[in-house]
Amino acid sequence: MRILKTPSIDFLGKRWLAVCLSAALIVIGMGALVLQGGPKLGIDFAGGSQIIVHFAEPPDLNTLRDALGAAGLDSATIQEFRATPLEDDSDEVIIRAPGLEDGAQLDSLVADVDRMLLGLMGDGGEGVDLNTAARGDLMAMLTLANPLGFDLVADPEGAEAAYQSAINDLFVHKAELGLFADWADVEAAGLDAAVVGVLREQGRFGDYAIVGSDFVGAQVGQELRDQTIQAIVWALMGMLAYITYRFEFKFGVAAVAALTHDVLIVLGAFVLTGREFNLPVVAAFLTIVGYSLNDTVVVFDRVRENTTALRRMSLPDRINTSLNQTLSRTMLTSLTTLIVVTGLFLFGGPVINDFAFALLVGVMVGTYSSLFVASPIVYIWQQRQLDKRH
Repeated sequence: MRILKTPSIDFLGKRWLAVCLSAALIVIGMGALVLQGGPKLGIDFAGGSQIIVHFAEPPDLNTLRDALGAAGLDSATIQEFRATPLEDDSDEVIIRAPGLEDGAQLDSLVADVDRMLLGLMGDGGEGVDLNTAARGDLMAMLTLANPLGFDLVADPEGAEAAYQSAINDLFVHKAELGLFADWADVEAAGLDAAVVGVLREQGRFGDYAIVGSDFVGAQVGQELRDQTIQAIVWALMGMLAYITYRFEFKFGVAAVAALTHDVLIVLGAFVLTGREFNLPVVAAFLTIVGYSLNDTVVVFDRVRENTTALRRMSLPDRINTSLNQTLSRTMLTSLTTLIVVTGLFLFGGPVINDFAFALLVGVMVGTYSSLFVASPIVYIWQQRQLDKRH
């Protein structure tokens, strides 16, 4: 299938315009990186902790920051946790704190944040808050009320298993919702009516819930940073060796230059949009390297074929012809990939949003570099070789 019948674009004639565009994008991105003092690292690399809090209504971030400062958590930062980029206001926030040394400190931090939120949001009245209650508190409440009528002396194990199962179902359903808003949410968990009755009598719904927490030690973060740099460098060196073996050294250099170009521009896009670098993003960068290389290899393969088939044609015309011959394939591959990646970016949720953003930018930049970066480098290299011979 060809979406472009007989293209005749002078790609090499636009190589200096492409050089200026690429240089400008890289300089802007790297300038922003220097001004920012380095990339914005997630806890995977920087170490520390993060706590995800779900609110009944979108919170005021400035009020939360003031409350954190008043609670002695001045070093903590707050960020909205959007389900999709289309969402205007988020009812979830991420609270990050650097400098923790072990998981026990995370537990203490979670308790401090919980106390801060309780003071900020108010106690909400009497009863157990079903959005923040611990499993042990709910277990004690159900065991004491014993709505299922177990003989707690003769069959304590049966009572414990039944009530623990009910609590598990309750927590699983709350994890899906993020927060219980009314009793219909609780009933949807599929609990026994007698259990729901006890929860109604003794429970209530608070305005927030801590729905997740994570911790990475500083030493682990440093090791992950080192391993990430090594992974990218080794990937580029492996690509250089592969292209050199399959084609020639100049093709390998051109391919690695194009891949480095792609990584730097995507890096700049991350810095300019204030996105964090974490392990999924590293996976996205390596995926971009592989995707861009695949496109470049297809072009190089056609250039090599035409070196024999069109040997009477001038070098720039031969390379331009090769690029035009593979243009339909390049556009089809890029467009279909972009459709999928755009869907992931817009609707895939916050967990893979940064990953999808990296791929979205990387696919576009990788397609551009295959046409306007890698091939012009090969042309300039070959042209200089020809000039030396004459």
